[in-house]
Amino acid sequence: MNVRVTTMDAELEFAIQQTTTGKQLFDQVVKTIGLREVWFFGLQYTDSKGDLTWIKLYKKVSCSILLHA
Repeated sequence: MNVRVTTMDAELEFAIQQTTTGKQLFDQVVKTIGLREVWFFGLQYTDSKGDLTWIKLYKKVSCSILLHA
């Protein structure tokens, strides 16, 4: 499955597995953009109600997003 991550500077796309956790995706983003202060950041998505929701690092990304999509 492909996931698009939008930052202030770029729009990134990652191919992830159904078993990929939020932490694994976050680590890919951090490595790609060269982020050092990782403790200040996280990943969010817009749920079906239009609310911003934090991706839980310990859960599978597909579960976090698909439950609300």
